[in-house]
Amino acid sequence: MRFGPQKMGDGVKQLLIVNVAVFVLTQISGMGFWAEWFGLNPHNVIFGLRVWQPFTYMFLHAGIWHIGINMLMLWMFGSELEKLWGRKEFLRFYLVSGAGAGVFSLVPYFLGVVSGYRGAIPSIIGASGAVYAILLAYAVTYPDRKVLVYMIMPVKVKYLMLFMGFMTFSSIGNGDGISHITHLGGLVVGWFYLRRNGRYRGLNIPWRQWLSKFNKIKIVKDDSPPRTKTSSVPPRKGGWHRVKNEADLRHEMDTLLDKITRVGYEQLSNQEKERLLELSSQLSKDGNHRN
Repeated sequence: MRFGPQKMGDGVKQLLIVNVAVFVLTQISGMGFWAEWFGLNPHNVIFGLRVWQPFTYMFLHAGIWHIGINMLMLWMFGSELEKLWGRKEFLRFYLVSGAGAGVFSLVPYFLGVVSGYRGAIPSIIGASGAVYAILLAYAVTYPDRKVLVYMIMPVKVKYLMLFMGFMTFSSIGNGDGISHITHLGGLVVGWFYLRRNGRYRGLNIPWRQWLSKFNKIKIVKDDSPPRTKTSSVPPRKGGWHRVKNEADLRHEMDTLLDKITRVGYEQLSNQEKERLLELSSQLSKDGNHRN
């Protein structure tokens, strides 16, 4: 068992450096000016035309725990996604999801203004919207991998993501000082981004198996004659086929990753992209990887 990814990508490293540098700067000079001009304030964006704020807010953090948790999640889950997608595509997903989560956060305020709300609203800061999108992308790419919750309890990523999504949705408007609507925006924007780019494969939740447990068990006598012991080899499927040997699987995946390093993810054929996702999912099931 190991903690975290084996290697940190350049994109993740750059994001960590920028976030930490901005955090140190705000701690030295004070947060007031930075939150006013670069935090996400819906009133200032809509009526003050500070259209840069849905992008800049994600690089500001309120305290050491705030930035520490966000950067830890970015490192743990973002590194493998960058290895799979490439630096350029990973950074695009991070920035688009984070900015999209910021824009998503403007909607409730705009609806409130239309309904007559005139009260003040605090600025939103933090990378949590983008980090939630990263968690979603990791969950749909490696749904059966396990993480240690509170460093104690192993949980599959897909179930952890479902729980976090439910808690985020149910916590909206509870007045705890956390912008849960931004977290939800990261999930929504990330989901649409993954769907549009063909990387969404679902969480592989066994809904039918769960629902079948509520049905009555029926015992049916099988009167069919016993089968003779004959061996048969199933025909190999055309196109990409699953390789049973794990060493062959990893060799095939390494070959595709080497090609991404040389020419970039976008240069892969659609067949190669599909195979890369298939290999990632199968390896995650075969191994017992924990972050």
